[in-house]
Amino acid sequence: MLFSFAVLLILCGLGIMAFGLFLFYAWLPILYGLFGLEIGFLLGQWLSGELGPLAYVFGIVGAVGLFIATHSLEPYRRSLVGFLGGALFALSLAYLLGLDQRMGGILGIALVVAAGLVGATIVPQVFDSIIIAASAFGGATMAMVGAHLLLPGVGLFDRLAGGLPPRLMTIGLTAIGIGWQFRNIEKWVQSDPDFRGDRAAARSNRAGPTIP
Repeated sequence: MLFSFAVLLILCGLGIMAFGLFLFYAWLPILYGLFGLEIGFLLGQWLSGELGPLAYVFGIVGAVGLFIATHSLEPYRRSLVGFLGGALFALSLAYLLGLDQRMGGILGIALVVAAGLVGATIVPQVFDSIIIAASAFGGATMAMVGAHLLLPGVGLFDRLAGGLPPRLMTIGLTAIGIGWQFRNIEKWVQSDPDFRGDRAAARSNRAGPTIP
């Protein structure tokens, strides 16, 4: 059982490390659909007061609606993530430097908003790179955990007791995953229409979504 689990971790880790960006776009409509399903359920239950037929109808409509609207909504989500990330970074930096005790309410709010706008501008431009880096590192770490479970006596895979070599091994695998994904982006774009559509939408919204 442990052997099978270790092999599964290695295979899943290598898969995520090598194809993280492709998997992200492939599963994105499903994730949006699940989110719409929950919203529909909650809205239908709120309107009817029970989890009955109306809630199921709203759930199905919400799931289908967000599934279809995935490509249209994605640029807005990226900008929102960037805004929240920039605001969180500003708050964390102010707390770290002790500036939160010196700034007034209006100045603090202005700083947070400004940092959020910067994040909303930058993140959509580097979103794919963030997904590639995160998936490569996460996949490499998962593969290392699986290798350690499979070969517990080999110090090269023991991140806790193996010292520097396991960390260098993880960094090396991460670098390989990042290079592989960047090298194959264009192939994935050509092979998957949904992936191509999301990439095109991302390029057309580099500075965030436009407001009509």
